[in-house]
Amino acid sequence: MIKEKINISLVIVLLSSLFLGACGVEKSGVEIVSSPIAKVYLNGQESGMTPYKNNSLKPGNIKIKLEDEGNVWEREIRLQNNVTTVINWSLNKDNNSGYILSMEKSGKSGSLLINSSPGGAMIFIDGELKTSSPAKIENVGEGDKKISLNYPGFKNVNLIVKMVKDYQIIIDAKLETEEKTRINVTATPIPLGQGVSMVKIKDTETGWLRVRSSASSSAAEIGRVKPGESYELLSQDNDWYQIKFDNKNGWISLKYAEKI
Repeated sequence: MIKEKINISLVIVLLSSLFLGACGVEKSGVEIVSSPIAKVYLNGQESGMTPYKNNSLKPGNIKIKLEDEGNVWEREIRLQNNVTTVINWSLNKDNNSGYILSMEKSGKSGSLLINSSPGGAMIFIDGELKTSSPAKIENVGEGDKKISLNYPGFKNVNLIVKMVKDYQIIIDAKLETEEKTRINVTATPIPLGQGVSMVKIKDTETGWLRVRSSASSSAAEIGRVKPGESYELLSQDNDWYQIKFDNKNGWISLKYAEKI
């Protein structure tokens, strides 16, 4: 089941519904939803309007185009045998975004192949940071998994997928940029000539503390630090400290750190 609105952050995908027919029958399917509603072209031929579903296609490469009042998205994709490929796309001439979801036989016990634009998006599985895109992640296990793609300045892509034995899930996403808003920053720089200020991480309930890309609890996680560790303090923004760690700058909650 795919919800039709692109801007809904949580999409539930029941991959068992992506299988088509019995083994030995060569056919593929495609399901397309878009915002707004758009014309669908398959290999240059007008085939209907979104939401669109066709489970009688041949496996192999196919050119898909979506068109709405001059806004066009097109892509050549490869349809897998006995699998439906899902496309969820937002048509906007300045900010096209969405994802393509499919699966293929792999012989592995649940694996993921993830690509994103922009590259370098952080990949979370069930809330745990794994790596950054593009990436192939093996031995994810079976059952429902929450997959999240985070990149500063872009809206998160959140999916819940059902991992299936011997199949690899393929996610190809183009992230949507956040709307530009004016942000009032009240950062307090460390005065020059006063030496290097440090902060020490306090005890936390989890045994670690998230480091975020900006001074906000909704900002993307870019790393984790542990209680007892000390870091150079760069600036303060209300309830947040900016620290230097792993040759990067990040933000931690003032609640879990103290100046030393």
